[in-house]
Amino acid sequence: MTGVSKPHSIKHLKELSANLLVLNRFQKPTAAAWLTLVVGLTLFWQPVVAKVTIQPPAQLSAAEDPAETVPPDAPPPHSLDTLSSETQSTAKVLGLWEDLQQFDTLRKQKEAGQLGRSDYLEARQNLMVNVLVVTQDVRTFVHFLEEEIAKADSINAMIAARRDRALKLNTYGDLISGGITGVVGGGLQIADINHLAYDTIDTIEGAVQAGLALLSLREQQGEKRIEKGIPNILSRLFEPEKGPSPAYPTCVWKFLNAPATQRPNAETRREKLVNGWNSSGLCVSHHHIHRGRAKTLSERRERLTNSSTRNYRATAELIEDRIAMLHQLRSTVTRLDVIMLELLLYLQNSSPANPSGAS
Repeated sequence: MTGVSKPHSIKHLKELSANLLVLNRFQKPTAAAWLTLVVGLTLFWQPVVAKVTIQPPAQLSAAEDPAETVPPDAPPPHSLDTLSSETQSTAKVLGLWEDLQQFDTLRKQKEAGQLGRSDYLEARQNLMVNVLVVTQDVRTFVHFLEEEIAKADSINAMIAARRDRALKLNTYGDLISGGITGVVGGGLQIADINHLAYDTIDTIEGAVQAGLALLSLREQQGEKRIEKGIPNILSRLFEPEKGPSPAYPTCVWKFLNAPATQRPNAETRREKLVNGWNSSGLCVSHHHIHRGRAKTLSERRERLTNSSTRNYRATAELIEDRIAMLHQLRSTVTRLDVIMLELLLYLQNSSPANPSGAS
C-alpha cells in the first residue's frame, strides 16, 4: 500500500476511513480492518478545537473614558471645585448638588467661626446618608442583576450538558462507521464465514448509525429551551419610553440616562450600551437562526430580553449573549459606586478630625 500523508482534520480522517474500507474490504480485509480501527480510534480521541476570533473593544481616549480623567494617585477632594467633572455632573443628575453646595457653604462658615458645630454636623450627616442611600440602591440593583445572571447560567449549563451528550453519540457513530464494522468484516473474511454477506453487515451498520443519529438529534433538540415569562432586566434599556421597572432604583435609572461626558450631543450611558450591543452583534448575531423571518432584529431583542408574548426556544448562543449584556450593564452601573466613593472622600477630608486634608 502506498504511503498516505497524515490528515489534518477530522473530515479528512473520515474520508480516508471510508475510502480504504470500500477499496480494500474485498482485496485486503485484514489490512483494511486494522487501518480502519486505527483511524476510528484516532477519531475517538481527536480533540475538537474551536477557533474563536476575539475582537477587543475600541480603546477610549481620556476625554471619552471618565475613569481616565482622575489619576489613581490624585489627592482626595477637599472642595467642590476639586471634584471630578463626572462626579459633579452625576451629583446634579441625582439631586445631590444642592446639598453639596449647602454643606460647602456651612463648612466655610464653620471654618470662619460663624457657625456652630451642631449645625455643621447635622448637614454633613444628612449628606452622608443621601450618598449611602445611593450606594445601597446600586447594591440592590446589582442583586437583581446577579439573579438574572444566575438564571441564565443555569439554563446554559443544562444546554451544555445535553450538547455534550449529543457530541458523544456522534462520536460513537463515527467509531462504528469507521472501525468496528471493518473489524467485523475483516474477521469474518479471515474466518472464511461466508453465510454472512457484506450487505448484511452494511445493513446492521446503517441501522446502528441511524439509531445513534436519531438519539443525537433528540439530544440536540434539548439545546433549545422554551421560554415565556416575565421580561428580564434588559428590556427597559430598549424601551426607555416605558420608564424604569421596579428593579431599577430611581438613581440608577437617572444615571443610565445621563451622558458620561460633557461633550456636546454626547450619548447617554444607556444609549452607549444599546449601540455597543448592536455594533458588536449581541442583538443580531446568529441571525441565520431566524433567516427568512420578518422583523428579525425586533424578534432577537424580544428573546434576549424575554419580553416575547409567544413561546420561543432559547438557544445556547442567545443565552450567552444575554449573559454578556447583563455583565456589561453591571459594569456600567457599578461605576456609580466609584463616584459615590469620591463624595465620601470629600466628606471625610472636610471632617473636623482631618483639618489638614489627610484622608
